[in-house]
Amino acid sequence: MSIFKRAFLYVTRKRGKTILLFTILLIMATFVLTGLSIWKASETVQFDLRQSLGGKFDVFVDWNNSPYVVKETVKEEYDEDTKKTSNGFIMYSTVQFTPENIAAIKDVSGVKYCSARQDNLLPFEGLSLFPGTISTDAKYQGYTKALGVCNTEDDELFITGTLTLTEGRHVSADDTHVAIISQDLAERNELKIGDYLTAHCYSIEDQGFTGQKIKVQIIGLFTPNAVEQFGETVTTYDKIQNRVFVDLQSSKEFDGGEINYGFSALHVTIADPQDMARVLAEVKALPGIDWKAFTVEVDNETYENAAAPLAALNELVVTLLVVIIGVSAIILALILTLWTKTRIHEIGVFLSVGIRKPAIIGQYLIEVLLIAVLAFGLSYFTSNAIAGQIGNQLLEQSMQTESEDDNNLVTAAAAVDVDADNLIQKPLPTEDGIQVSVGLDNLAQFYLIGLAIITVAVSASSITVMRLNPREILSKMS
Repeated sequence: MSIFKRAFLYVTRKRGKTILLFTILLIMATFVLTGLSIWKASETVQFDLRQSLGGKFDVFVDWNNSPYVVKETVKEEYDEDTKKTSNGFIMYSTVQFTPENIAAIKDVSGVKYCSARQDNLLPFEGLSLFPGTISTDAKYQGYTKALGVCNTEDDELFITGTLTLTEGRHVSADDTHVAIISQDLAERNELKIGDYLTAHCYSIEDQGFTGQKIKVQIIGLFTPNAVEQFGETVTTYDKIQNRVFVDLQSSKEFDGGEINYGFSALHVTIADPQDMARVLAEVKALPGIDWKAFTVEVDNETYENAAAPLAALNELVVTLLVVIIGVSAIILALILTLWTKTRIHEIGVFLSVGIRKPAIIGQYLIEVLLIAVLAFGLSYFTSNAIAGQIGNQLLEQSMQTESEDDNNLVTAAAAVDVDADNLIQKPLPTEDGIQVSVGLDNLAQFYLIGLAIITVAVSASSITVMRLNPREILSKMS
C-alpha cells in the first residue's frame, strides 16, 4: 500500500483529529494570509503615495557664499516719511542657470519636471486686471506678474493640470516677444490671439520704467482649473487669472538689462521621493553647472510625514507575521508530537514490515498536507472577510502613535493652491484608508509559507519517536 493511500485512509478514519487539525490550520492560515495581504496593500499604498506626492528640491543662487554674486550701488533714494536719503543697491549673480542646464536636469532619470521662471512685476498699458481680495501698495496697483519661461508646455503649472491651454499654442524656446494670458483676462479686455500687450522697460540705474516700450503678441490662452476660494487673501498681481507668461528674451528686456540672462532658481520635482539621494547626485554630476554658485534645499517633509504611519504599519505587520508564523509552527509541532506518541504501535508495525522511517515521516507529512490544502483554500475567503477591517484598524493605530504635529496629512486631501509655486494635487491615496484584498499571489505565497511551517512541525514532532530503534519501540509498546 502506498504512503498516499495510507495517509488518506488515516485522515478519513480519524475524523476527530482531522477536524481539530483542520480548525487549527484554518485559523493559522487566516491570520498569516491576512497579514500578507495587509503588507502587500501597505506597500502598494506607499508606492501610490510616493507617486502622488513626489519629492521636491530647489536649487538657487547661494547669495551668501557664491563667489559670483555682485552687489552694486544704484542711485540715492529719498524717503518722504523719514526724510532721510539712502543708497539703494542691486544683487545679482554672474552665473545663472541656462535653458541648456534645465534641459539636462529634465533628462536625469527620475525627474518629473524642472520649473524655472523669471518673475517681473510690471504694468501693461490699458490692461484691466481682476482685483485681488486684499489691497496693495498704491505703487503696485495695476501691476501683474509676467513670468519668463523657456517653454510653457514643460512648465510645472501646465504639466500638473493647474493650468490648461485652451486656445493657440505654447511659448517655445525659440520664441521672442510672445505671451500667453488667461481666457478670463482676454475676455475682460476684449483681447484675442494675435493682439499685443505693451509694457515699458525697467531701468536698474534709474530704478523706474523708461520710455522704451516692448510689445508682446498673444499666441495662446489658458484656463485655470482652480482659483482662490472664498475668504482666501490674494493680491491683484498674484491672482492666477492675471498671470502673463512670456518668453525668456522678453523677460530679460522687461528687466532692463543683461544681469538676468538666465534663471537664479529652479524647482525640481522627482517621481519617487526614495530616489532623492540618487537624483541629487546625478544632477550635481552634470557638466556645465558651476555648483560653487548654487545651493540645494530638499523638501521631502510632506512625503515623510504622510508615509510615517504606513511605515509604522509595515513594521507592525511584519512583526505580527513573524510572531504568528513562529507561534503557529510551535503549536502545530506540539500537537503533532502528542499525536505521534499515540502512534507508537503503528510505527512499530511499519518498521517490522520493512517500512523505513523516512517513508513513515513522509506519510505523516502527507496527512497534514491533505488537511492543509483544504484549510488553506478556505482561508482565502475568511481572510478576505476580515483583512480590510483589520488593515484599517492597524493603520489607524499606527497614525495615533505619530506626532500630532503631522496635521493629519495622511487622511486629508491635498489642498488646492494656485499660487505661482504651488500646484493642484490629487487626494492622497490613504484618504479613505487602505484597500486590502487577498489576491491569488498572496495565496500562492502562503502555500509556500504553510508548506515550510508544516514540514518543520512534522519533522520536529517526529524526532522524539523516530530516533528510537525498533527494540525500544517494542519495549514501549509492551
